[in-house]
Amino acid sequence: MEILKKGEVSFLVSKKLKGVKHGFSMRHGGVSKGDFNALNVGLRRGDNPFDAMRNIEICLDVLKMNKENITLTYQLHTDNVRFLEGEDIGKGFIREWGEGVDAVVTDMPQVPVMCYSADCVPTLLYDGKRKMAGAVHGGWRGTKENIAAKTVEMMKSKGCDAKNIVALIGPAIGMCCYEVSLDVGECFERDYPEMVKRMPNDKYMIDLKGITKAQLINAGLCDENIDNCMICTACENESFFSHRRQKGRSGLLGGFIQLD
Repeated sequence: MEILKKGEVSFLVSKKLKGVKHGFSMRHGGVSKGDFNALNVGLRRGDNPFDAMRNIEICLDVLKMNKENITLTYQLHTDNVRFLEGEDIGKGFIREWGEGVDAVVTDMPQVPVMCYSADCVPTLLYDGKRKMAGAVHGGWRGTKENIAAKTVEMMKSKGCDAKNIVALIGPAIGMCCYEVSLDVGECFERDYPEMVKRMPNDKYMIDLKGITKAQLINAGLCDENIDNCMICTACENESFFSHRRQKGRSGLLGGFIQLD
């Protein structure tokens, strides 16, 4: 991935995802203050909601996306995936979903979709032939339930061929910093032994991004069509929000994608 910068605002973008507007936001260049400094796009983190909304608009301006149709996930660590219909436009931003929706898929042009993260794994999906895009939030619970692969299955059910889908796995906490309890580690140890390390204190270190990539490959994506960002949000907290590093008092990053 490479950095797209306009003024103080920066995004991570990928050459693998050609022909579609996209990007993972970084911290700098927004209007939020304090722990949320500066480009927080989380509307429910304790930040001034008008600042967070302004930050989302700043992101959409930089990425040249349609501000009128922005649609967000409503992340409750579920494995719920929703295919957007016309009446869903604007949900998560100006209207509520009414339930947890941790991944969205759309084939509507000019409808930017966004997922949140601040250590969890954000994934953007795009099929250039079917003209379909998705945004996925995967914490350990969603990853345990295979939410990235379930989003691929949703796309396949709407006419996509998995071999045509390109995936961008965005900045998230790395195995270097993601320590979890014994019961969480055991959820992944059997199926992903190379991405789980048991520690002497009976804790585990987990590579959530690596597990997400493995699940995408199991769902039919080609390895060469996956761009896995190696940035650890906890290690690089100056440029990325980190829920763990900031002890729960942090803003959120956004993963944006829009079909034209």
